[in-house]
Amino acid sequence: MSGTNAGISVDCPATISSECWKVPGYRYVTYDNSGATPCGTSTINGAAAGVCDRPNVRVTSWIINGVNVISDPFTDGWNECGQPFLADLAATLNTWDPFAGGWVAAVSDTCAVHLRSRALPPTGTEYGVLTATDVDTGQTLTFTPDDTVVPDQFYRRVTEIDCAGVTSTHWLDANGNPTAAPNPARIVECSVQVTPGARTVPTERVRPRIKRYTGAVASPNLDTLAVVQSITLTVLAGAVRVQAAGTGATSTTPPTAYGDDVTVPAGVTLSWAVDGDSYDLALDGSLLFTGTSAAADFLVHWTEHTYQDAD
Repeated sequence: MSGTNAGISVDCPATISSECWKVPGYRYVTYDNSGATPCGTSTINGAAAGVCDRPNVRVTSWIINGVNVISDPFTDGWNECGQPFLADLAATLNTWDPFAGGWVAAVSDTCAVHLRSRALPPTGTEYGVLTATDVDTGQTLTFTPDDTVVPDQFYRRVTEIDCAGVTSTHWLDANGNPTAAPNPARIVECSVQVTPGARTVPTERVRPRIKRYTGAVASPNLDTLAVVQSITLTVLAGAVRVQAAGTGATSTTPPTAYGDDVTVPAGVTLSWAVDGDSYDLALDGSLLFTGTSAAADFLVHWTEHTYQDAD
């Protein structure tokens, strides 16, 4: 038998490998006590309404993954409004959440003060309605959450070899269109299941604020509007009444009520601030500034936490 051997040719360019990669997504679950908002809905006897100042409530159910995780109804208290109310509610959720959602009172331009979880996977634990009864009024209170979801972003890395034997790599998006290579520090293989890389808690930012008041006017109680780290009062003219009230405790003493009330003359600057360690997120208690006459002129500037999900 005789014959000739011919070389075997392959089509070129040819794909050597096609790999699936992703930027892991994340999700935040939010509850709000301000009625129907983009961060959740609160109701009183089934009608959307703001809920606050409830010192005596009986928590009856919290539905997570379709199951009531409140094994035995219990009495709790959610005091005041705004950030203090939600801090109390966050403590309730963190006590009873079997999945450690990491609930904190957060501030955003969309919903002002509301309650938010730590970063969660885009799919998974389904948080549902929390129900309680106001023991004093008999009203039924409910809180229904809202989800903010950033899905996984999928990419395909394709390696090819051309007819000259040279290899090259390019990236495709989820629709198969050419795209720029994603940040290598953010991607994992599609088969890898990871805790969201977004953060264990929302990124914390501090925003500076300042307002000027003239005449016999009062500033709002900043404690109910934002998570405040520092406040400074500067009296330019006239006099300003300063009222500070709340309760405080130390490692060796129980909470003690206080109510300070002084008048501050022109030319004086006063400041209040947390000490910057990891235990003190915000100032606590009320702090009110009121001009005592038409001649009063004063500045209030403060720093407050905002929360952003952007990388």
